[in-house]
Amino acid sequence: MQKLNLVLTGSLGNIGKPLTEQLVKDGHSVTVISSNPERSTEISALGATPAIGNLQDTPFLASTFRGADVVYTMVPPANYFDHDLDLLGHFKELGNYFAEAIRQAGVKRVLNMSSIGAHLAKGNGILEGTYHVEQRLNKLPQDVDVTHIRPTEIYYNLFSLSV
Repeated sequence: MQKLNLVLTGSLGNIGKPLTEQLVKDGHSVTVISSNPERSTEISALGATPAIGNLQDTPFLASTFRGADVVYTMVPPANYFDHDLDLLGHFKELGNYFAEAIRQAGVKRVLNMSSIGAHLAKGNGILEGTYHVEQRLNKLPQDVDVTHIRPTEIYYNLFSLSV
């Protein structure tokens, strides 16, 4: 198996942590981006390299993405109860930051965690933001291979709904 250099956004959440564990176990070089400096120790303990910074910082992202065989992008959860949050604007903004950093870093393979309904420009509620992220990533140069994952639900997240 070819060993890859991978960069993951999304820190060590419900997707990032088990993904990091498996990729490291498989012998890949993994860098995990987190905005929380306290995550550095946990990321390192998993055998990955921490990259602590802000997803709205294009130079940081481009520097972290540089040399990656694959970049995994996802828009981390936001505080959906914050009435001042422009959720659609948040998604659009992160899609722009991701795309520009990918372009600057010369990344050729992107795996984007999207959502069901991301193929729809309207009528998909709060998931509309994923449409805009996909559209922005799809405008990258043709030599950048972008794959969008559109789960209906993350199984791990269903645990909180069990009775």
